[in-house]
Amino acid sequence: MSCSLTIIRHKADMAIIWSQTIEANHYEVRSAGATLRLYRNGVNHSQWNPNRPLSGCIWDLIALPALYRPKGSIESVLMLGFGAGTVARKLRELVQPEHIVGIDLDPIHLSIADGYFECAEGCELVAADAVEWVQEESAEPDRAMFDMIVDDLYGEEEQIAVRCAPLDLEWCQDLAKLVKPGGMLVFNMIEPRKVAHLPPMTDATLRAQFPYAKVFRMAGYENRIVAFSGSALEGSVFKSQLRDILRSYPRCRGVEQRYIVSSPKR
Repeated sequence: MSCSLTIIRHKADMAIIWSQTIEANHYEVRSAGATLRLYRNGVNHSQWNPNRPLSGCIWDLIALPALYRPKGSIESVLMLGFGAGTVARKLRELVQPEHIVGIDLDPIHLSIADGYFECAEGCELVAADAVEWVQEESAEPDRAMFDMIVDDLYGEEEQIAVRCAPLDLEWCQDLAKLVKPGGMLVFNMIEPRKVAHLPPMTDATLRAQFPYAKVFRMAGYENRIVAFSGSALEGSVFKSQLRDILRSYPRCRGVEQRYIVSSPKR
């Protein structure tokens, strides 16, 4: 392992508080005010501001499906592609799941999640290949353990995010085996045209297990966050929980105007 370490401070509005190159990957933890960001090879993998759990960033969309479920119904979460824990921190603040399991291939991400993003509490962090982990767990009987599974499995090539796991029928079937009755699957998609071809959109068995679906997006982003749920995704529940969040975190006010939510045709 070869590594070089630098710690640099910039102007007050931006600072690199930790920077290291390990086995050809360059990591930076940057701060801007109360916001922390993790970059690997120039790609922003995580971002968190404790004053704004909903900050208008793309990670908001991954957490939003949980707000369509009544408080207390999301007790256990599996996050595939944990990064430094942006979505985990959002879920902890917004819906307080009892247990979050975070899988990431990069142990440096998990070390940063623990050391800088304070994700140790309430999170079980596992350095592993997420595909292999899911295949092994789903092969065992009675492994429906999670109320919510987030698939956010992306790496980067030449500072561009790239998918690093299949989105085929077998993969989605394996994920579905780990979801409790009434639970949900959430996918981060960077290619909108592929949303209609996701197996929970096309496969009859998966459609029966997850009869409810919503797509979340923001203007200016290609990402589509697609949620499939075994229980109804209630707009009235979302509005009520969002009001409570905006009341508790005044700095979040206005971000909801960025969210575009639709129900896909299936």
